Amino acid sequence: MASSTDFDGDNLIFEIEDCHIDLDRTLATNPHSFAEESIYDISIAAANATNLPQTIRSTCIIRFLNTAQSAGRGVREMVTQGFQSLAHSSNDLVLAAHFNEYGTRLVTGSADHRIRVFDLNQEHWQLTDLWRGHNGEVLDVKWNGPKMGQVLGSIGEDLKLKIWQEDPTEAHHSGRRFKCVFSQSSGHSVVYTSLDFVNPNKDTYLAIVTRDGLLSLLEPVNPEKFDDWREVDQILVCDEHIARGVESSFKLCFQQTNHPNSMAIAAGLDKSALSIAVTALTEVRVYRVVKMTGPGGQELYKFQDPAAVLGGAEGLVRGVAWSAEVWRPQDWIATAAADGYIRIYEISTPKDNASQASNPSLPLRKALSNAGEGASKTGVRAPSGIGAGLAGASLAASFSSLGVGQVRHEAKCVEQIKHEGVWEVQWIRNGHILVSSGDSGQARMWRQVHNGKWHEFADFGPE
Repeated sequence: MASSTDFDGDNLIFEIEDCHIDLDRTLATNPHSFAEESIYDISIAAANATNLPQTIRSTCIIRFLNTAQSAGRGVREMVTQGFQSLAHSSNDLVLAAHFNEYGTRLVTGSADHRIRVFDLNQEHWQLTDLWRGHNGEVLDVKWNGPKMGQVLGSIGEDLKLKIWQEDPTEAHHSGRRFKCVFSQSSGHSVVYTSLDFVNPNKDTYLAIVTRDGLLSLLEPVNPEKFDDWREVDQILVCDEHIARGVESSFKLCFQQTNHPNSMAIAAGLDKSALSIAVTALTEVRVYRVVKMTGPGGQELYKFQDPAAVLGGAEGLVRGVAWSAEVWRPQDWIATAAADGYIRIYEISTPKDNASQASNPSLPLRKALSNAGEGASKTGVRAPSGIGAGLAGASLAASFSSLGVGQVRHEAKCVEQIKHEGVWEVQWIRNGHILVSSGDSGQARMWRQVHNGKWHEFADFGPE
C-alpha cells in the first residue's frame, strides 16, 4: 500500500492508494473544510456508499492530529491508514453496510441471512457478534441514532422488518448480543427494499418502502423503548403496476437534520416537518411530511403529494442521498441511476409561497369529514390484500390535494456526472462533499468548485 505525505508550504498534497488529492484550491476556498472530523466523515461516507462482495473495506483514510493549535502552528502531523480489509467469514455477497454516526461501529447484512456487527478497537476492526437475522437475504440494515441506544433495523427477503437492541450482558460472539425486540411483515406479500431512521429532537421515526412502492412511516409507541411500533401513515409513491420478476427500484433516505432547510422554514414550511426522498423507478419523489391536527386535537404526521419530483434519468434510480446542510439557500439531493449518471438537484422554496401552514387544522378537519369520497380521486393505488392498514394511505391521499402546511418547491438538475456502473451516493455530514461508488469498487469524491461545477477530486479503493 503506497501512502506518503508531502508538505511544501501552501500546496499540500496527499498521496493515498496511488491517488493524488490536490488540496491547494480546496483549502483556499474553504480552509476549515478538512478538519479532522470532516476527513473522518469522508471516510464514513465512502464506506457507506460502497457495498463490496465478500469483503468489507473500512475507509479510515486520513486523521489529523492538531497537536500545535495553541501555538498557532496548525496541523503538524497526519496519519494515513489507507484501507483495512475485514474478514467477513462469509463467501456470500455483502448486500448492505452501515456505520454508526461516530464511525466506531459497522453493521453488515449479507446473502447468507446473517447480520454482523464490527467494532473499532484501537485502529482495528473486530467482529463483535453475528447472528441469523432473517430467513432470507438481508437486504438493508441501519443503525438508529446514537442517543437512542444501540438499536438496529433490518429488512430481508423473508418479508420481515426487524428491530434489534443490544444486550451488553451477553458475551461477544454469542449470537445473542442483539435481541429482536420487534418484528412485522409487509402485509401484502411484497418484500421491503429500503429503510432509514431519523431522530429529530430526540424523537425516533422509521421509514420503510416495499418493492411495489408502498412507503410507510412508523414511530415507537413509547419513545424510550423500541419493542412496539405503530404505523403513523403510508402512501404509494408509484401508480405503475410492478409485475413479479420485473426489476424495480425503491430506495429512500431521510434528510438527517433536526429541521428542514432554513429557507424552507422562512417560506412557511413547518419546522417539525420530516424530509424524505424516495426513488420511484426512474424518478425521485420528495416528501415534506408535516404534522396536522386531527379530531380530538391529536397531532399526526401525514403524507401529502410530493413537494417535488426529480426526473431526467433514463434508467432506474438505484441510490439517493439528501445533503444534511440546512443553512445554504437550497437543498441538495444526489441520485445514482442505471444510465451511468450521478445527478445533483437543487430544491428551493421561493419566498412568494402561498402557504396554508398558519392553520392546518381547519382544512384537515374538512379532509377528514370528506375522506371517503375524496380518496378515490387521488390517483394513489393501494395493493389488494393489505386490509385496514391501507386506510391511512387513502386518508393521506385526501390531504394531498389540499397541500396542508406545505409550501411551493422548485427543483432543477444542476449537474450530471458520468460514473459508469454507479450504484450508490452518500454525502458527508457537512453536506459539501459527495461520495459515489459502483461496479468497479472504487469510491469517488466530488465537490462544487468556484464556478458552480462539480469536479472529482479523489478516487480510491481496492487495487
